[in-house]
Amino acid sequence: MGDAPSQPRPGETQRGGWKQDPDAVRRNILQVARTVFARQGLSGARVDEISASTKTSKRMIYYYFGDKEGLYRAVLEDAYARMRDDEAALDLRAVHPMTALRQLAEFTFDHHRQDPDFVRLVMIENIHGAAHMDSSEILAGQNSSVILLLEDIYQRGCDAGLFRRGLTALELHWHISALSIFNIANRATFSRIFGNDLFTERGQRMLCRHVGDMILGLVMKPGLSAEFDMPRPKEEARTINPGIFRFLDVWDSKWATLAPRATPAERRTHFESIARDMRLLTPREVETDDEHWIDSDGGPVRVRVFRHDSGGTQPALIYMHGGAWMQGSPETHWDITARLAAWNRQTVISVDYALAPEHPFPAAYLQVLSVARWAHAEVNSLGIDPARIAIGGDSAGGNLAAAAALACRDEGVPICAQLLIYPACDFDQSRPSYAENAEGPLLKVAGMAATHVLYCPDEATLHGDPRATPLAADSHAGLPPAFIAVAQNDPLRDSGLAYAEALTAAGVDVEVDRGEGLIHGYLRAMEYCPDTESSLRRMAEWLRRITG
Repeated sequence: MGDAPSQPRPGETQRGGWKQDPDAVRRNILQVARTVFARQGLSGARVDEISASTKTSKRMIYYYFGDKEGLYRAVLEDAYARMRDDEAALDLRAVHPMTALRQLAEFTFDHHRQDPDFVRLVMIENIHGAAHMDSSEILAGQNSSVILLLEDIYQRGCDAGLFRRGLTALELHWHISALSIFNIANRATFSRIFGNDLFTERGQRMLCRHVGDMILGLVMKPGLSAEFDMPRPKEEARTINPGIFRFLDVWDSKWATLAPRATPAERRTHFESIARDMRLLTPREVETDDEHWIDSDGGPVRVRVFRHDSGGTQPALIYMHGGAWMQGSPETHWDITARLAAWNRQTVISVDYALAPEHPFPAAYLQVLSVARWAHAEVNSLGIDPARIAIGGDSAGGNLAAAAALACRDEGVPICAQLLIYPACDFDQSRPSYAENAEGPLLKVAGMAATHVLYCPDEATLHGDPRATPLAADSHAGLPPAFIAVAQNDPLRDSGLAYAEALTAAGVDVEVDRGEGLIHGYLRAMEYCPDTESSLRRMAEWLRRITG
């Protein structure tokens, strides 16, 4: 039997001030009611209980929502509205269709994981045969937006020759929802039967990635993979300067579509889209599908393994991507790691370390160090030689590689070489290269200080802790041989050169490539500037000499 309105309770007059802010009253009621309905269902929830936990009265609940079913319907409408608003905030219409589809699928999984009450409300409404949805015009309008978004992504993928035709946005939405809802709806029984491993932070992040993989696998055309061998859109023919300037013309035009004042998360998504769009063909002899999740003091970390298909026991390189500690992934730096694996017939372990500002120093450093330990512990399963494990990275990744090499020396974790590509070895902006190359190209000095604070908010740590600034280490003796590649027109040039000098002074064998005529991030220009590929080949040859 439904609850009926009652007389005001004692104390209602003290809450009368809320009537001056009706929107706040309504939001408070919906927030409390959402929790109660999600826990007790429509039948078990009582308006008295909801009222007791709000900052208003039972009378006001009836005033705003009519009855308990009206309140429940409003809770359902509000839950879906929040979900759809968060989807719209992703702004995926200008993003590469494969990146956009993965982003939407993984967003849905994470949304449901972080908001299990939403899933419970959906389950409750299913118990009631969706009767309250039928009576709500608002819900019908809200939920059409995700179909329109999926239609846009899917059609763009079909037009680009990436997605197979014959699917519908509704089918894609069903598959995404099914995978994401099961993770919450069946968690209790699944974990009771099979254990809780998949519901740890590492397990959930791994499953989230799998959801993106499965949805992409569903839509890809036969013969294409979710990661490589993708048709490239045709670039409009233009008269441009050769080499690096030709690359910058394409690169800058793609970044120009990013909204002003974009958040770090939005920049990451945009970067993933650009990198995928510009990716070169993967060498056929390189296997790229193997992924692992590793526990660390900095949280679970994913690695993607690029391995030459010749098999056997191979030398290995642990590689950290660049991106100012705030963006990038193994997928954005695919061209570098795939080619090193191909040219050197080796295994490259590419690390998807935690990104700032959500995960500031030392999270990424701790993850990289754990990956180095893990690689040694798993040499047999990985098929790598423990005496021939090198470490390397570019830009921010070069910083992490140098810092991890110091820690590995101190812990006795064998590292045979370090490959540091336009690395940030300290944060001293008084060096001449900062003034000479203040406007880049590609990397500009103006925003660097703000980026550094997001990575490591404590200034003393940023400049004095060798885990953050490898040049500050008390000693560089005993480190493995190093190849340090800098670029003539890079603000970070002198930081890399200073590190080369410090290593040489400590008795470490160092080879320096000065990158004449090149810029920060030049390995992205291999399609446009032959000298950049030549530079990567010199790095590969040096690694080959060191690892035999």
